Amino acid sequence: MLERPFSSSYADGVLTLGGSVDEYAVAALRSAVKEHSDEHRRPLAVELSDVDFLPSVAVGVLATGLRNAEQNGTELALVAAPGTIAHRVLVITGMPFLEAVPQHGSSGSAPGAL
Repeated sequence: MLERPFSSSYADGVLTLGGSVDEYAVAALRSAVKEHSDEHRRPLAVELSDVDFLPSVAVGVLATGLRNAEQNGTELALVAAPGTIAHRVLVITGMPFLEAVPQHGSSGSAPGAL
């Protein structure tokens, strides 16, 4: 399988990632999460459904982002559609996640939450 390069885009509180989030893309991932969450002070959804590769180093960045957001009293919502690589990784790691991007004003527990 041909790996796609890492990509990210941001709109309306959602950071959408795609391609391979390998060790070379981790710095860009960390920077994008910090930038679009205003240093973990503003809610952010990270849409991972189009990710082809999500190794432990990328999972570590997301786990740190979850912890930092919680410590600052805000939310970092990880989103992964069923059947995707990101969905499988998040289920295996036990990290909280949603299966769809939350709508404005909605809240609820994530399917992957413990």
